[in-house]
Amino acid sequence: MKATLLLSLLAMVLALAYGQNGCVRDDTDGQPLCNAAEMATPLWRNNWDPTAYWQCETAGTPATYRRCPTEGMFNSVTRTCINWFDWEWTPTCKPPSRV
Repeated sequence: MKATLLLSLLAMVLALAYGQNGCVRDDTDGQPLCNAAEMATPLWRNNWDPTAYWQCETAGTPATYRRCPTEGMFNSVTRTCINWFDWEWTPTCKPPSRV
């Protein structure tokens, strides 16, 4: 009985953690496959290089690697390049086509 209760509680905590922002942790470079949902927001974070991002240009094809201007880092919240001084790390999330 206690084990069942403990497992249920653990499942609820995990569900809340994943449901907070819809983010599924991503340990890849984050390159999207550019499906319809990703074409609506064509700029995506490069999880391995904060000075770069992915740009969806054509539906159904992998995104193109782009680099921010000098001293710029990609902000995954605003989906723009910002000054490195203003940049803050955020958790890496899988794009919809990789979930």
